[in-house]
This record gives sequence, C-alpha cells and structure tokens, in this order.
Amino acid sequence: MARRIRKKSLVELNFASLTNFILTPEDKKDFCLGVRLFNKEKFWEAHEAWEKVWLRHPEDGRIFIQGLIQLAAAYHQFQKKIHRGFVAHLRHALERLTLFPKNFLSIDVGLLRESITQSLDKVVDENLLTSTIHASITPVKINVSSGKRFSDAKKP
Repeated sequence: MARRIRKKSLVELNFASLTNFILTPEDKKDFCLGVRLFNKEKFWEAHEAWEKVWLRHPEDGRIFIQGLIQLAAAYHQFQKKIHRGFVAHLRHALERLTLFPKNFLSIDVGLLRESITQSLDKVVDENLLTSTIHASITPVKINVSSGKRFSDAKKP
C-alpha cells in the first residue's frame, strides 16, 4: 500500500512547480479512467482513480489532481443530497483549479471553473439547498481537448 502524503495548504505551495507535472503511463491510465468515470457520474470511483495518481506524486503539481478529487467528492455528496459537503468540496476544488492555466493535462480547466462557479452561484445558502435548486444543478462534464491527449511537460 502506498504511503499517504501530507496535503499542503495553498500558502505552502511552490507555485512555480504547479504546472511541471509529468504523468507516467500508469498515471495516464488512472487519470483517463477517472475522467471517464466522472463523466459517467460515477464520482466515487473517479475519486478513487485520481487518488491513485495523487498518491504517487509528492510534488506540488498534484494540487491539480487534488482539485479533481475534490470536485468528484462534491458531486458524490450532491448525489447523496449532503448539501454542505457539496458546497464545501466545490469551493475547495475551485480554489485549487484556479491555480492552473485554462488548458492543463488536456482538460479544459477554464470551462470546468466556469461550470463550478455557476453551480456555486445557484446555491445561495449552503444550508438550504432546496429540491428546486438541486434539480437545477447539472453535474459538470470534464472536456478533454482533442489531438494530443496529454501535455507532457519537460522536466527542468
């Protein structure tokens, strides 16, 4: 079993190293699986797939993966109608995803951030997510850009 790596707070991050994140072939397999599961609204399973990638990377770049994990956790909570958890995880996911360029690891991060913000805007009070508001929120989809499947950043 892989050892758990301590999560850094956002103020502890080395921002210069955030986007220098290399996916190994094993990472790419788990990463793609996570995207497919997420888009099929199998959020817990997507969370588990991405966590495998996250556990293999001690560097700050894994913050992007953490953002995706928190997004999956948010929608898992949403499915279970745990409204406070949904809102909290969405906010944490947005905090992390905001640190990355509009396109990262072939994911349209800009569109993802916009979708998260729209969902948060619909929830005025995290303690009062009515059935009407709940029905108006559609889980986001992760758009992967066509062409080159993953940006393979070069190590310095």
